[in-house]
Amino acid sequence: MVCRRVVLLVLLIGTLAVRREDFKTCEQSGFCKRHRAISVTRPRNSQNNSLKENTGYELVPQSLKSVRSRIDAILQNSEGKLAFRLYGLKDASVRIQIDESEESIRKRFVPAEALDGEPGEVLLNHAVFSLLTRVVVTFKPFFMDVYNEYGELVAQMNRDGKLKVEQYRVKEEGKEYPENFWEESFKSFTDSKPFGSSSIGVDISFIGFRNAYGLPEHADSFALKSTVGNTDPFRLYNLDVFEYELGNPMSLYLSVPYIVAHRKNATLGALWLNAAETWIDTQSSADSKGLFRSVIDRVRGFTLRVPHFDAHFMSETGIVDVFFFGGPGPRDIQRQLSRITGVTPLPPIFSIGYHQSRWNYNDEEDVDQVNEKFDAYDIPMDVIWLDIEHTEGKRYFTWDEHKFPHPREMVNRVAAKGRKMVTIIDPHIKIDNNYPIYKDAKDLELYVKKSDGSTNFEGHCWPGSMICLSFKAKRDEVVLYFGPEVTMNKDALHFGGIEHREVRLVGSCTICMAYGNIPPLSKAKCNALVVRTRCGWFLLFAYCHRSGFVGTQRTAAVWTGDNTADWDHLAITAAMLLSLSVSGVPFVGADVGGFFGNPDEQLLTRWYQAGSFQPFFRAHAHIDTKRREPWLASRPTMQAIRQAIRRRYALLPYWYTLFREHMITGAPPMRPIWFEFPNEENLYEEEKAWMVGSALLVRPVVEKDTYSVKIVLPTEQNKKTRWFDWESGIERTAGVLHVDVPITHVPVFQRGGTIIPSWQRIRRASTLMIQDPLTLFIALDGKGYAKGSVYLDDGATHDYMKGAYISAEIEYNSFETETWIERIEVQGLAHAPHNISIVRSSDPTDALEFSYNGDRRTLTIRKPLVSITQSYKIHISF
Repeated sequence: MVCRRVVLLVLLIGTLAVRREDFKTCEQSGFCKRHRAISVTRPRNSQNNSLKENTGYELVPQSLKSVRSRIDAILQNSEGKLAFRLYGLKDASVRIQIDESEESIRKRFVPAEALDGEPGEVLLNHAVFSLLTRVVVTFKPFFMDVYNEYGELVAQMNRDGKLKVEQYRVKEEGKEYPENFWEESFKSFTDSKPFGSSSIGVDISFIGFRNAYGLPEHADSFALKSTVGNTDPFRLYNLDVFEYELGNPMSLYLSVPYIVAHRKNATLGALWLNAAETWIDTQSSADSKGLFRSVIDRVRGFTLRVPHFDAHFMSETGIVDVFFFGGPGPRDIQRQLSRITGVTPLPPIFSIGYHQSRWNYNDEEDVDQVNEKFDAYDIPMDVIWLDIEHTEGKRYFTWDEHKFPHPREMVNRVAAKGRKMVTIIDPHIKIDNNYPIYKDAKDLELYVKKSDGSTNFEGHCWPGSMICLSFKAKRDEVVLYFGPEVTMNKDALHFGGIEHREVRLVGSCTICMAYGNIPPLSKAKCNALVVRTRCGWFLLFAYCHRSGFVGTQRTAAVWTGDNTADWDHLAITAAMLLSLSVSGVPFVGADVGGFFGNPDEQLLTRWYQAGSFQPFFRAHAHIDTKRREPWLASRPTMQAIRQAIRRRYALLPYWYTLFREHMITGAPPMRPIWFEFPNEENLYEEEKAWMVGSALLVRPVVEKDTYSVKIVLPTEQNKKTRWFDWESGIERTAGVLHVDVPITHVPVFQRGGTIIPSWQRIRRASTLMIQDPLTLFIALDGKGYAKGSVYLDDGATHDYMKGAYISAEIEYNSFETETWIERIEVQGLAHAPHNISIVRSSDPTDALEFSYNGDRRTLTIRKPLVSITQSYKIHISF
C-alpha cells in the first residue's frame, strides 16, 4: 500500500494531472455497474399496478403494523423479503428505512454516530403525517409520494422501481452469481466479500424541481449537473486525489450524501444515511430536452406534468436509510437538517481570523521571523500552522528536537502576541516499538485488522511502515486510511468486526490542534491537555480536517484539500464551499493561493480577497512551492493583501454573530443567493457571488485580467431591495450592474434594511480586539428601517454555555420623538462605581449623578438628559 502524498513527489516531475487510472469508474465497480443497468421495472402508466415480470417490490398489506411513531411492514419480490420502517419525525421530517429481515445471516451497519443523538419522533396517524409532511405509500408496485405543508407533491421514492438490495448469503457451490459478486479485483488488489455482494440502491425524484445542490465533495458546479448519459455518476468515496480535476464527478476528501432541491415557494432535502462507497446518478428535466413527468397527485386527485430532478443512490453495503426534510423554505431545511445531523459549536474567535500556514515552516527561528514580520507589516494574524515536518520522524505528538528544541517557549512567544499555533498530525501511526503511542495502542489491540481478523493491517505512508487505528476502537475516534485507489482494503476489519467497506465514508484525513500558552508540562501531558478540551475543558480549541461524513461539522472545520494555484481552482472554490454549506457543513474554506504551484501576484491578490469572505480563512502551500508570505510580494500586492486581511478583521463581530446564528438555527454563514432571495430564479445557478449572512453580497474577481464584472443585485418579492456599495456607501439599484474592479477592489454590497457590527481598531490578533468598541453600519430599506444583531462573549471559553454572553437585537427606524431618558438602572453590580460620566456626540464629557444600593446591588443613574434617538456613551469607572 502506497501513501498518496509519497507518490506526488514523483508525479511532480512528470505530470501535473490526476492519474485517472488509479481510481475506479462505475464500469469497473461491480455493484455500480449492476445498479446502473437496472431498467424501469414499473410501467410508466402509474395507474397500472401490475408488476412487469414480477421483478419489482410490493408491500405485503397483512404485514402492516403501526407502533406510535413508526410503521413497520414487509416488502417482497421474487428474490426475498425486506423489512420496511417509516418514522414520523419532529419539524416536518420523515425517515424511511429498508433493511434485511431478522433472518439475515449478518446485521448491516448503520452509522448512528453520524447523527446528533436519536432523532425526535412524533406520533403517526393512518394518513402518515409528520406534522406538516405527508407520505403516501403505494403497496403494489411499492413506491412513496412525499407532500409538503402546502399539500404539494415534492418527492417520490422508488417511482422508477430501482430499489435493489443484494442480501447477505452463504456461497453455494455450483450456483452462478453475477460478476464480481464474491470478490473483486482492481489493479493488483483483490477485495474479498465473505458474505457476498450486499449493495443497495433506490431512486428518488424531486418533483417540480429543476435545480438541486449538495453531494459534497466534488470539484464541480454548485448546481448539480446531469450524469445520466454524460459521465460517471457522482462518486462518494473519501480519497486524496492529487491535483484534482475540475468539472467531473470523481471522489474527493469528504462525503455527505445529501441533496437539497429548490424552486419558487418550495425547498426539499433528502439525506441518504450510508457510510459505504456510494454512487449517485442525477438527471434534471432541464438537461433532458425539457422533458416533464406526468405524476398523479393522489391527495388532490389530478394528474400533473411537472419538471423533476432525479437521483439514483447506489451504495456498496449498509441499509436504505433516507431522511426527507419538508421545508418549505431554505431556512426551514437548514434547521431540519441540523436537528438531525447537528451544528458546528460556536468556534473560538481566533479560528475565524486569518491563518498563516505552509508545509512546512523550517524551525523555531523561521516561526519567530514569520510571527514578527506580521507585526512589522501591520498585518493581523491569529494562527501559525506547522505541518507534519515538526515531528520526530513523523511520530505524531512529538517534536523534532533539532529543529524545534524548545517548543513550549516557541509557542509561548507566539501566544504572547495573542496568537495561537496549530500542529498538523495524520491518523496513521509509525511502526516503532520505541514509540509509546504505537506500542500502547498495539498492546490495547486498537489497530485495524486484516480480513483474517487477527493480523494488524499495515501500510506505507509518511512515517514509512505504518498502522491505522480502528475508527470504532474504544472512543469511536474517526480516521481515514491510505492501498487500492490510494486507500485501505475494503475487507479490512475495524473494532467489532466491522468491514472497512461499511464505514468507507466515515473519516478524517488530517487532524489539526491549536495550542495557546502551553504550561510547563511534559509532552505527554500537553497532548492530554488538548484531548481534554474536546471533552469540554474551559478553553475553546479548534479542530479541522479535509475528510469527513455526515455530522463532521459537530467536531471540526473543513478545507477543500490540495488545490492548485490557477484561476480555475480559484473560481471553483465558491461552488465547493456553497455545496458544503447547504449540506450542513458551514465552517469551510480553501487553501488561499493554491496548495500546488506558484501563483502570480494578481492571482494571489484575488485569492486573498475571495478567501477573506469565506468562513475558514487560511493560506497554505506545498513544501516545494516558493515562499509566499504577504511581505514577499511587491509593495502594491502586499498592500492589497493587507487590505483584504484587515477587512476580514473589521468584520469579525459580524462573522462571530453569524456562527452564533448557525449554532441556533443551522443557517450557514456563507449562503447561496437563493437562500436569502428564494424567488430569484435567474440566480439559482449563481456560484461566483454569494451572501455572507443576510446582509452582505460578495462577488470576488476570479477571472484573470478582469477589470469589470457583471453583478445581479437581487430583490425581494413585491418590493425593491436597496443595495449600498460597502466601500463608498453609494446606493445601487437592484438588477444588473457592471462594476469596475481595479486590483484593490472587491465588489461587496450591503443589503438595505440591515445592520452590521464591526471593529474599526484593527490589532495584531482578534484576541486583542475582544474588548474594543463596536461600529454599526446601518443600511436603511425603502421605509427607513433596518435591523440586525450582535453577539459577543469572551471569544475563548465555554462560559457562554453558562450564560456569559451578550446578544442584542438592534433596530433603526425613522421616527421623530421628544422622549428623553430620565433614569437608567443597572442590576447585579457587585461594587459601587467611583464616578460616572456621559459623552453626547461632540459635547464635552459631563459627570452624572448616581446612587448605589449595596443590598440590592442596583446602580441608579439619574438624569442623563439624552433623547432616546440621540447617540451617547456612558462611562462607569470602578
